[in-house]
Amino acid sequence: MITLRQIDAFRGVMVTGSVTGASKMLGVSQPAVTRLLQDLESELAFKLFVRASRQLNPTIEGRMLYEDVETAFLGLDQIKTAAINIKALSRGNIRLVTIPSIAGTFIGGIIAAFNRQYPDISISLEVQPSQRVPEYIASGVCDVGISTVSIDHSAIVSRSVLHGQSECIVPLGHRLSKKKKIVPKDLKNETFISYMPDSIYRHKVDAVFASSNVSRQLMLSARTTEAIFQMVASGLGVSIIGPSFPQMNFRPGIASIPFQPAIHGDLALLYLNHRPLSMVAERFVDMTEAYIKSALSKRKPSGPSGRKSGR
Repeated sequence: MITLRQIDAFRGVMVTGSVTGASKMLGVSQPAVTRLLQDLESELAFKLFVRASRQLNPTIEGRMLYEDVETAFLGLDQIKTAAINIKALSRGNIRLVTIPSIAGTFIGGIIAAFNRQYPDISISLEVQPSQRVPEYIASGVCDVGISTVSIDHSAIVSRSVLHGQSECIVPLGHRLSKKKKIVPKDLKNETFISYMPDSIYRHKVDAVFASSNVSRQLMLSARTTEAIFQMVASGLGVSIIGPSFPQMNFRPGIASIPFQPAIHGDLALLYLNHRPLSMVAERFVDMTEAYIKSALSKRKPSGPSGRKSGR
């Protein structure tokens, strides 16, 4: 049976031109190299070298074999290089899915921070409604999700990175813009801008008003928080938006006031429970959590009057 040690000895002689050189290259004795060569020739049933004076000259068959050996070693070198690159996070990709409100606020900052540290890692971004994000993770279409929707799925890990609560937004100058908090009865008969009917968050908001027996004018709805911002700033109505997270800038012309009873929500990182994350995905998850905590710590605390034109 041909062994890798025999091939190493053969290659060592071909590279250095002598048994002495091969022994130094491999860190073994010269007799050991000679014995390995003899064993290899016995297995192959043909000569690899002919001795001329003190030189070992490869036979034609030996040169032919060496070409294939070098090709194999080149492949091993490429594998080794690939492994080094993978370990150094200089190769790989991340498939990310998030919701529109996150895509429109701080996801760009997270990706930029990651790209600065790992410029050779490719990232693809999907933007989907909150109820579809778990589907993209569970099906394996994406590796990591960032969402505010609560997850009850045995196949998905939901790693909370930020806890927040709802806020009421009204146009500047609105009768409610100076209040320190808003309760359901304050919004009785107000023109209310809702999320779309298939939004999980909309159902939470509607349930609060139903339990308080408060009616609103439900004439307008929008898919994204960004769109609701614009509609409120234009004076079309008021709204209750999901938790305010880092870099979620309120548009000029909007006053933001805490809403009671609080509708809590977590910002969570999602990934499969039964399949380990790749090294690059693990690093992305860790950096995302650190980025959000850092952004949150830099926010200046402010009361309702300090949140009128932006933050």
